[in-house]
Amino acid sequence: MAEYVVTFVLDRIASYLLEEANSLSNIHDEVAKIEGELRRMQCFLKDADSKKDADERVRNWVADIRDVAYDTEDVLEYYIFRLAQYRRKGFLASFKRYIFCNDLILHRRVREPINRIRTRLQDISNSRSTYGIENIVEASQRAGFAASRLQEKRRSSPYDYEEDVIGLAEDTKVVESQLICGESRRSVISIIGMAGIGKTTLAKKVYLSSDIRRHFDCCAWVYVSQEYRAKDILNELGKNILGMSKADLEQWNSQDLLMTLSVFLEDKRYLIALDDIWKCEVWDDLKAAFPEKKNGSRVLLTTRFKEVALYADPNCPPHELSLLNDEDSRKLFSRKVCVKIESFTSLPPWAEELGKQIVQTCGGLPLAIVVLGGLLSRKDATFIEWQKVLQSVHWQLRQDPAQCAEILALSYNDLPYYLKPCFLYFGLFPEDFEISARRLVTLWVAEGFVQSRGQEPLEDVAEDYLEELIGRSMVLVGKRKSDGRIKTCRMHDLLREFSISKAKEDHFLEVIHEDSNNGFITGGRRVGIHFDVLPTSRNASKLRSLLCFDLNKTDIQNLKRYRLLHVLDLEGVYLPNLDFAVGDLIHLRYLGLRATWLKKLPSSIGYLFNLQTLDLRSTLIDLVPFGIWKFRHLRNLYLNDLKEMVLMVNPPMGPILANLQILRGIRIGSKSHVECGLDKLTNIRELELLGALHLQEDALVKWISSCKNLECLKLHDFSTFVNFDRTYLSIPNLMTFSGHCRLFKLHFGGFIKKLPDIEDFPPYLTELSLEGSFLMEDPIPKLEMLPNLRVLKLKQSSFLGKELICSRGGFCQLHFLKLSFLVVEKLWIEDGALSNLRQLEIIDCKKIKIVPNGLHPVTTLKDLKLGYTSREFELKVQDRRGENWFRIQQVPPI
Repeated sequence: MAEYVVTFVLDRIASYLLEEANSLSNIHDEVAKIEGELRRMQCFLKDADSKKDADERVRNWVADIRDVAYDTEDVLEYYIFRLAQYRRKGFLASFKRYIFCNDLILHRRVREPINRIRTRLQDISNSRSTYGIENIVEASQRAGFAASRLQEKRRSSPYDYEEDVIGLAEDTKVVESQLICGESRRSVISIIGMAGIGKTTLAKKVYLSSDIRRHFDCCAWVYVSQEYRAKDILNELGKNILGMSKADLEQWNSQDLLMTLSVFLEDKRYLIALDDIWKCEVWDDLKAAFPEKKNGSRVLLTTRFKEVALYADPNCPPHELSLLNDEDSRKLFSRKVCVKIESFTSLPPWAEELGKQIVQTCGGLPLAIVVLGGLLSRKDATFIEWQKVLQSVHWQLRQDPAQCAEILALSYNDLPYYLKPCFLYFGLFPEDFEISARRLVTLWVAEGFVQSRGQEPLEDVAEDYLEELIGRSMVLVGKRKSDGRIKTCRMHDLLREFSISKAKEDHFLEVIHEDSNNGFITGGRRVGIHFDVLPTSRNASKLRSLLCFDLNKTDIQNLKRYRLLHVLDLEGVYLPNLDFAVGDLIHLRYLGLRATWLKKLPSSIGYLFNLQTLDLRSTLIDLVPFGIWKFRHLRNLYLNDLKEMVLMVNPPMGPILANLQILRGIRIGSKSHVECGLDKLTNIRELELLGALHLQEDALVKWISSCKNLECLKLHDFSTFVNFDRTYLSIPNLMTFSGHCRLFKLHFGGFIKKLPDIEDFPPYLTELSLEGSFLMEDPIPKLEMLPNLRVLKLKQSSFLGKELICSRGGFCQLHFLKLSFLVVEKLWIEDGALSNLRQLEIIDCKKIKIVPNGLHPVTTLKDLKLGYTSREFELKVQDRRGENWFRIQQVPPI
């Protein structure tokens, strides 16, 4: 990690020396000397980092370098912060002498800590010889595999989630039997076992079983976790079971939710899965929501503690998972190591014996086997490499399987240095938190973790980082989008605990929750707040990131003490007013205010010239301060999608938002005029416009036509559903997209009289979504001829006809098709159509029939989802019993 810290600080110094040349002119030479000394030390850190866990002398030496690098960054950023404060007052000539005098005083004050840093660096350099660690490279080579750098291989995860389920066949049968058979009373079926043993894996396998889904009228799954709050769990149940919105749920108290859930479930046979319960009090808080009717209802519970299981239902013995036996352990290990091969047969003879020994050290713990197997899958299959891994795994793991730290450390140490901070960053988020991939990669960019790769956007590079972590079995996928990209992700408990421990050791971050030393921040440079009160800190002035998750009752004031912040993420925090001092945070790169109910942005926000991301979604803001439009570093701007915002009264002079990549949430109406500056934003990659788009059709057409870098365009006219009887189009009459060679994703939400001709679509369009289009003519004959289309979504009122016909050879590249809320009665799929379809979703199309051959012509289909279709249709495709089952039997269970 020290290698990353020094590299990061060196990049920051180089950037400051270039961008702040005038400001740093008086201390340029001193800073350059520090930079040179750090670069010389950087050469040794790569090997020292790998050896420090085995040698305390090296560990202390590496920590000293890390700390001096941090201090260098602090001094430079404080200096720039103070200069900005002085010079902000320079708009009056009378202040010039005052500012000049203060500059001289500041220069003298800064030279003192800089000189101390140079002295410390010299001492650290001399200490290598004093402590006998001058030959780090040779020593680390003798230490074993840790010094060897693996060839970096970027690869996706080799298996789907289900394919890695090993050794749970009998457990699955037992738990399914308990859920389906058993007593008629509402009973709690518990799965217990140690962390990482597969409790959640088994619960999900059972929960998703087609037999289970058919048996119960209502099913819901909720993560509980160690840091649970009863209201949050009830909100999740209210969303999943009652279909309530977040806004409605916030207005209900816990008692009302409990009663409403109980009444709703009273006449239903339900299955509620509560994953990862730590305390008996959880059951006390939730059990009133689950009525005691003798209809075979069940609660499926996973926990590490037998006490919790017996407390929830003393008359139902919990099902305790065992560690994997040798055969299943080797099978799981083989799958992870050999990727698509089920055995060691393709490996040399020595591999089986060494593999057995390596698996033995894992003690049958699935998580340890997956992590270690994933590590070996990226190594060369040589005796030396495998022997090095075997020598690195301490035998204590076999004696006490609960200790997985050595395996986790092994995998962590093997990460490229640029991925280590990205991995540790997950520790800032609450346990079992579904993290938005978009939010995560944007935070990584703001933190400076992401290295540039030519002209490729940093967000795309960051997304590759996330995929690489997933491929290394370090991060779990929560959900994927229809195009296969990651939508949400999360981290396993053990890996999260490890990341927090490692991050604290490196002063990288810390987490504040209810039990954390009375909410006192110590040395972490990034802080995640999982608590109702903003903590105190001696080091608030050195914090770089502040992410708040549970400050629901506290206004965040006195922001000035966090003067060096780069990231301030307050998403979901109730914050009607934002401290004016936010304008003093001149180093801020990320300001997340989504869902804060903020009423107004202070004018001081115009001083945040380094801001890269500003998120104002789901706030009450209706006026954007003029200064924002001059931010030359702003990359992502998410505006308030709840109400129309006043953007620019008069167009600013000169370029505006020259580096803006994403602009979402703009409502077009009487207050937002395209020609008042928006039309100058021509470098945008992703654009979302809402409102009465037809009011500015000509200006919108001209603006969008000039945005040649567009990759994603979403247009949604809200007036479509309010006033349909008119002659104009609610979606601007964009006659051609043929010049948009980068545009791969289109969403039209609004009335369209006629689809563009084939030649007028973007030439490389891969995803198209239509909603509220009110098309009378079947759109399929045109759309199925688009050569690169992979995702098609026909949503509510997009088509008003009765038949959709997919003809032979049509949709040759389509992977995902979604039909929802349509009045279509017949879907015709001819032989040779949809030849690459993998996913099909039909939601709330109650009249639909697939004729004449059902889905039989589609041999590639792997995932079929049906929701709210007619009972007749469901019976016809019922598993193994419906009359049309033979037409879809190649598809996995629905």
